[in-house]
Amino acid sequence: TLARATRWLSMDQVLADHGTQLPEELSRNFWNGIDGVDHAAHSVSEERYTQWVRQHFLAMLAETDLHPGEYQLVIEKLEAGTTTRVLEAYPEVPAVLTELHSRGLRLGICSNWDWDLTEAVEEVGLTDAVDVTVSSAWAGARKPHPRIFEATLAKLDIDAASVLFVGDTWGPDVVGPRAFGMTPLYLQRTGHWPDDTAPTDLRDAGIATGPDLRAVLDHC
Repeated sequence: TLARATRWLSMDQVLADHGTQLPEELSRNFWNGIDGVDHAAHSVSEERYTQWVRQHFLAMLAETDLHPGEYQLVIEKLEAGTTTRVLEAYPEVPAVLTELHSRGLRLGICSNWDWDLTEAVEEVGLTDAVDVTVSSAWAGARKPHPRIFEATLAKLDIDAASVLFVGDTWGPDVVGPRAFGMTPLYLQRTGHWPDDTAPTDLRDAGIATGPDLRAVLDHC
């Protein structure tokens, strides 16, 4: 929604180095299956959360033809890859957030992310542009689970009915927020990965859409 990885080590790259690949359907089902999960018992510490994530990756690797003896090495490569990842804010984002703040609005990031959300936001230069950051890793649940929305609104000290929730993934950023009483705005950026969970015809869904974050300015 706010930033993208311009350099990263993907699961596909690592598996290719090991002579195998992750079937597209398996990858899609994995991420769709993990969204909305309550993992509060595993979010008591970074160590516990990291162990939980590793278990999910190991379960996914078990569905490939990768030799079990290579599982741990693949996990280690993926974790090491985060140190070389480069994140950049989309070009229009800083100016839009500045304008929204000038209108007296409180801004929060509510993200399905790992434990390092604070560092990621700092890397893209948006730390001072928002009032609150909440990662699913800390909140104990991934969007669209209501737990993460509750945590975010509590930190912002505002009611759901007054929130415009902006995101680019249908279930976590539209279905979940709308069920929680917020107004969603669905971004459809050019070049963004396909979101096959979204309705084919968004006109019938009654949801505001936009090509980038500037669309928010017309709704606030």
